[in-house]
Amino acid sequence: MNFVVRYRPDEQPSLRPHHDSSTFTINIALNSKGQDYEGGGCRFLRYDCKVESPRKGWSFMHPGRLTHYHEGLPTTKGTRYIMVSFVDP
Repeated sequence: MNFVVRYRPDEQPSLRPHHDSSTFTINIALNSKGQDYEGGGCRFLRYDCKVESPRKGWSFMHPGRLTHYHEGLPTTKGTRYIMVSFVDP
């Protein structure tokens, strides 16, 4: 399953903590922090680890429903776009 998520301060600035319904999740940055938006990112609560500004076109992959409880950090200015892919081998 693939979909695009849009974060905007006046609509959906963040995403509450959750597990994904996938074995693995891939996130791809579709625009640039500092140029198109401010804030944002992904925080993994258990590990207190943040991925805040991957370059446009770069991706990161993490386990989905098992161990990586995470949240979308607030986008404070502009519009942030990411593409998300759920992988279930």
